[in-house]
Amino acid sequence: MRRVSSSLVGLLAVLALTSCGGGGPGIPGGPGGGGKVDPNACGDASLKVKSFLEATVTLNEAVVGMEAEVKTSCGAMAEKLGIKSDGDTKTVCNAVAAAIKANLSAGIKGEAKLKVDYKPAVCTVKADIAAEAAAKCEAKASADVKVQCTGQCEGSCSGKCSGKCEASGEGKAGAGGGGAAARGECQGKCNGTCEGSCSGGCSGSADVEASAECEAKAEVTANVEAECTEPELNVSFDSKVVVDKPKVEATVEALKVGLPKLLKVKAKLEGPVALAFKTWAKTVKGLKGAVSGAGLCVSGQIAGALGMLGGIQSSMSVSVEASVSVSGSASGSAG
Repeated sequence: MRRVSSSLVGLLAVLALTSCGGGGPGIPGGPGGGGKVDPNACGDASLKVKSFLEATVTLNEAVVGMEAEVKTSCGAMAEKLGIKSDGDTKTVCNAVAAAIKANLSAGIKGEAKLKVDYKPAVCTVKADIAAEAAAKCEAKASADVKVQCTGQCEGSCSGKCSGKCEASGEGKAGAGGGGAAARGECQGKCNGTCEGSCSGGCSGSADVEASAECEAKAEVTANVEAECTEPELNVSFDSKVVVDKPKVEATVEALKVGLPKLLKVKAKLEGPVALAFKTWAKTVKGLKGAVSGAGLCVSGQIAGALGMLGGIQSSMSVSVEASVSVSGSASGSAG
């Protein structure tokens, strides 16, 4: 079990890497960020450029959707706390955090606190989806695309497993099979980094080796579709230190109805989506100059994608900070 005072350092470090070069008014509040992208607008766009623009739309819509989920969760918590839920995501979630702090300050004696523990969310990425997306973009076979799984590869890792290989059956690497080991094949669950093709699920994130546009397409496609478990939340308190039971009970109900969803979104944003965003942001900056001679339409679409960077970045930060603010208010930590 993990306490809720998880840090923002990991995601904010990723976002800091991309803070220059983007711009324009961003989300939250609506898709598009500082520009508008239509993958089908340019008939002369190459398959790779079109694939990248598709990834741009997918990433933007996914991040906007996750922020909407965060706002809905905070709204549900606000209802349990008996406060208004007007305003944008940051306003609503900050109001919830403030109400939780006020309730616990009035409802529990002295320095006593709620005990809030949770089993962390686990996000699983389908590495096959990444391979298929990259292959289609590159116009070649999926088997020729290398997908590195950081986490646990649930299927066959047909490459080097930098970690523990939980192979099954005889003749497998790690189970007495010298031939497979010599070839660097795991052919079982790789609990570490699978530096090759990982079939099945990948508990962590998928990193693809392909051209810039196709890498972005593959990683966005696979990582934003990652399925994350909802954390198992346990909230408890010592009844002997309670001085206002209704306020404490309302707070506990609010946490139960909203905090697991907030933590689930946070895990997805800090894990697989953060990797996809980093790859996408690096690609869109590189393409700005590379497509300057490709025609006004393509150049305009890439400029539109670059204009969305700031909005996507802002929405991701808002969603993660909301989770940290609310969970920190419950545990008495700074987040």
